[in-house]
Amino acid sequence: MKNLSITGKIFLILNYIAALWLAVAFVTPYLPEGFMSVLSLNSLIFPFLVLVNIFFLIYWLIKLKKYFLISLLILLLNYTNLKALYQWQGKHHIEPKGFSLMSYNVRLFNAYRWIKKKGINVDISNYLKDQFPDILVLQEFKTDKQTDFLQYPYKHIVLKGKKRKAGLAIFSKYKIINQGNLDFQDTYNNAIWADIVIKKDTLRVYNVHLQSYKIVNPENLVEQNKIKVSNKLQKVFNRQYRQAERIAGHAEKSPYPVVIAGDFNNTAFSAPYRILKKNKTDAFVEAGEGYGMTWRYKWVPLRIDFILPDDKKMQVLQFETLNHIKYSDHFPIKALLKFREQ
Repeated sequence: MKNLSITGKIFLILNYIAALWLAVAFVTPYLPEGFMSVLSLNSLIFPFLVLVNIFFLIYWLIKLKKYFLISLLILLLNYTNLKALYQWQGKHHIEPKGFSLMSYNVRLFNAYRWIKKKGINVDISNYLKDQFPDILVLQEFKTDKQTDFLQYPYKHIVLKGKKRKAGLAIFSKYKIINQGNLDFQDTYNNAIWADIVIKKDTLRVYNVHLQSYKIVNPENLVEQNKIKVSNKLQKVFNRQYRQAERIAGHAEKSPYPVVIAGDFNNTAFSAPYRILKKNKTDAFVEAGEGYGMTWRYKWVPLRIDFILPDDKKMQVLQFETLNHIKYSDHFPIKALLKFREQ
């Protein structure tokens, strides 16, 4: 450090801070709820922390300084998390077998005209008819006279609210033999499930929408009271944690293989994700490609929508983030799955 310029010393100090922060972000999802809630914002900024450490790694390599090891070591320790952040190559040219499952937060079919274009509800309905996955799970679903899902013979829909009826829907080409609702209290968010018979096998599908932040304009956070924002985020994280534990506990009792899909309102670097992913495979990590962003608001691109099939009883053949359509603030995700041969 003695041979560094003042700028170099400042960069080194910042490098240590960035590396330490990334290390804290790595362990945050494994901390008890009380500690985790204070640090949970790390799950949302984890991609940024990775990029900062990559910057310092490249900077010191260019300078031919051994300090590149600081960020290199912390990035290697985060290798598993990096796989959840970016996939270099997905699975392609696989013979289509198994069944397809799509998850999509339709944002109330643009009922409040967030997108300044008429007919978004019809566009979404037509798009989903064209895609026509075997199983379709929708979040922020509402009844709409201009949309229909008559192509599906089986469905399970649970709506909540007094003035605004909205909620979750599961549509299936295959027969639903049982269904249920976890009914989160004092919130529009929820989780529902359905047991679906696919040929000789039965699958339990959970459609999940964890606690929302209710932040319409993320850029306005900079202008708001930091303590109030922090307290609000901690309350959301705590709710997500408890909701995830409830879903996981319910899923553990399932007599059938399980797929948990939907909008987690948090990233793959969070405690709720860790809880729900136990004994599951992240379909994006297994077969996806690229960054996998499912939610974007200007400068905030995140992967917060997931398909998590049973890792021992199910196989991921393909995965796709359908980011070519912009009918919602989310992008649909679609996986091709199959039961493992016993």
